[in-house]
Amino acid sequence: MTVAASEEPVLRARLALLAGMILPVTGFAGPVASPEPLANLVGVVYSEATNDRIGHASVWLCDDGGNRLKETITHDDGEFAFPGLHVGAYILKVSANGYAALELNVNVDFSSSAGVSVFLRPEVKASKETPLRPSVSAHELSMPADARRLADNGRKKLYAENDPQAALHELKNAVAKAPDYYEAYYQMGVAYLSLKDSVHAEENLKKSVDLSEKSYPDAVLALAILYLSSHDVRQGEPLLRRALELSPNSWIACYELGKLELYRMHLPAALDAAQKAQSLAPDQPKVYHLLSLIHLRQQNYPAAIADLDAYIRLDPDSPDGKTAKEIRADLRRRVSH
Repeated sequence: MTVAASEEPVLRARLALLAGMILPVTGFAGPVASPEPLANLVGVVYSEATNDRIGHASVWLCDDGGNRLKETITHDDGEFAFPGLHVGAYILKVSANGYAALELNVNVDFSSSAGVSVFLRPEVKASKETPLRPSVSAHELSMPADARRLADNGRKKLYAENDPQAALHELKNAVAKAPDYYEAYYQMGVAYLSLKDSVHAEENLKKSVDLSEKSYPDAVLALAILYLSSHDVRQGEPLLRRALELSPNSWIACYELGKLELYRMHLPAALDAAQKAQSLAPDQPKVYHLLSLIHLRQQNYPAAIADLDAYIRLDPDSPDGKTAKEIRADLRRRVSH
């Protein structure tokens, strides 16, 4: 495919709007009027007994009357996503082998993309067999029981109840009883992020990273993203690469690495990272957004159109989705065989 020479400046100008070329890579550029902006709902399914993430759980999104609307399956890391939803009340119905099914009322708005956590309770079997002991890290076991209980309460208030202030109260009490409880400091950082308090978020995430000696991947990645979002590559990149060492199959870490390499115009490395993120999270719209930016920079227009097709399939009606449709149409008009 080639672009007519007379149309090249116009196309480049339009693609510059798409790319933005800032760190972090944000949504599709260009204001698009929308009478009813849409929101995304993302989350993670955990075992209530062990706090382990549950992969391959079934997640149904229902309206507030219980009528099923959409279904998805959690990835290996327990994550799920429902993009492009109308703001309002919904019900999540979640089930997994070995766990009791759960229904959870959720309100979807523009803070829902921060994530909700779903905790499934293991099924109680009628047999007299002795159940296997839950898998708990040595560090978790070393924490006092009352501190663990407070931290669990804080996590549920933060994610399930969407009440970060109440979560902070529980989490602060937890670290008062266990000052080296780095998992609780991480959750405090997340709570402050949800309150848009980046100063205290950084303080608590750094505390978690330091206490764990950079061994706790959730905190390492969260702090890396916080630094990178403020253009602090010097501090953010080493943490991001450490997060990938700890969790090489984290789609979010791969996605962030792809954004960083794109920012530097290291296009082959950016593409490798973005393609791995896609393989790990094929239903995440923003992965295809990143791929489209990379392919546009490589002037691989057929691949960019395919990326935009995938993005639009997952997020057709949001402002970003509508802008993607316009850019796809523009590419198709201007690029000929």
